[in-house]
Amino acid sequence: MNRVLSLHIVRACAVALLLGTASSTHAGGDPERSLFDDNFNNEPLDQPIGAGGPELGEPVDVYFGLSAIIRGAPRPTPALELAQTLLGLSRTVRFEFLGGEEVTHGDLNFRLTLYAQQLDFYTVYVREPGSSAQPFLTMTLEPSGNIAVSDKSGSSGFVGTYTAATDHVFVVKYHMDLGTYDLEMDSLPLLTGRAHGVTGHGIGALLVGVSDTTLLTSRLYVDRIHVTRGDAVFTNGFE
Repeated sequence: MNRVLSLHIVRACAVALLLGTASSTHAGGDPERSLFDDNFNNEPLDQPIGAGGPELGEPVDVYFGLSAIIRGAPRPTPALELAQTLLGLSRTVRFEFLGGEEVTHGDLNFRLTLYAQQLDFYTVYVREPGSSAQPFLTMTLEPSGNIAVSDKSGSSGFVGTYTAATDHVFVVKYHMDLGTYDLEMDSLPLLTGRAHGVTGHGIGALLVGVSDTTLLTSRLYVDRIHVTRGDAVFTNGFE
């Protein structure tokens, strides 16, 4: 066989193997791989965000009745603005992982910045890919300024407080083999070693949005969403 042709065949096989590994639905090796990363800086301003999925740094779904628009203000850099347009239902944008990955083993880290223009009900969910039946995390920012957290194990009550018109950086670190997670806000621990209670399923989605009673005038800004597998150290500089 021609030597050049042989090299092409070897390279093609290597690429196919890498693509197959990247699309695996159960996390194994590659412990610090990014599964979602975007700061919305490349999205057109004052336009609804697309639903092109993680390859484009976009959600896979924007719930009907939720306004999801890229804004250049009030934050100093572009962010995703979420607002109710219809009362009566909880509504979210849903982000999933590259390759539709479902992480069942090892460590998984979420980092995101939230800026509530006013105190109200806002929600953050961590769920399995493709549906929302498995509550790995339900975090609610309330009009009182309190932050409530629950999961399949039940409620952990209020774990902290947030402030209007302020960037708050949330980090959730999952230890999938232990069935636990840690929650931080602005580098301060809110929960440590909390058992989420979900078994037989992996994590594959982050949902952010508003509740059924969030006022039509309230705005939540989301920025710097970064999801990695493994024990990666988060640093500033996503903008």
